[in-house]
Amino acid sequence: MKTALLRPRSRAAGFTLVEAMFSVTIGALVIGGTLSTFVIGLRTMYKDHQRLASNASLRSFMAQITHETVDASYFYLFPYYTALDGSVNLTTDPAPLTQDFDSATDIFDRWVAHGDCLVLVTKTSQYRSTDIRQIRIYYRVTASQAEVNADAPLRYYETADWGEGTAGTSNGHPLSGLASELNAIVLSSDPLLAGSKLINARSQGRRVPPPYTGYTAGDAYPMFSTESATQTSTNGFISINIEFINGTTRNDLLSTSSFNYTISPRR
Repeated sequence: MKTALLRPRSRAAGFTLVEAMFSVTIGALVIGGTLSTFVIGLRTMYKDHQRLASNASLRSFMAQITHETVDASYFYLFPYYTALDGSVNLTTDPAPLTQDFDSATDIFDRWVAHGDCLVLVTKTSQYRSTDIRQIRIYYRVTASQAEVNADAPLRYYETADWGEGTAGTSNGHPLSGLASELNAIVLSSDPLLAGSKLINARSQGRRVPPPYTGYTAGDAYPMFSTESATQTSTNGFISINIEFINGTTRNDLLSTSSFNYTISPRR
């Protein structure tokens, strides 16, 4: 009877512990690198999507406000939406105009005011020039300089289109009654007034450059300003400088889009 001899296993039949650990390590590094690249790609795509959304929202807003500003006959700029409190005084409540100093000529050459609430008033034109056709209001939900310095929602409100009336009959909304019309729009107690719309959840004006005349270091301007050669703001231009923000905090921005525009209502 022959006894079978056991032959030793070939090394090619398996892996040693060191080889197995080495293979697992290499595999983990490859998978980790692939996943890392994938995650970075997703983050970049998400940021690009947010940036495109921000830009689209800003373009839509600028197209709307540009058209409506040109269509308007008068504008009134208030410091905050809280000025529309049911007792509007169109002489004292609008943002105060101050003369801006031109360092190049060493003279005060223009009147400037800043505010976060813009009221556009459109008169009728075909039949009657003494009636209001529509009132449109753009406002950031800010009520103090500290709130202006932070990002805040930008909202919009418009009245009904009251039409032009006829050659001999008013549409019931005379221009002389503008204050009364504004007193019916009480934003101070409810900035989310029924009928108002959110344009952008987070917006901010530009930072104030030194020497901070009338402001302190770190302050931001309201989003609207007016420039006029005289102390009558409704004869001047409206400047819009705004940034739309996407992200969780000012220090962790996904995207920002800013725009500066100057335009004058028609007369």
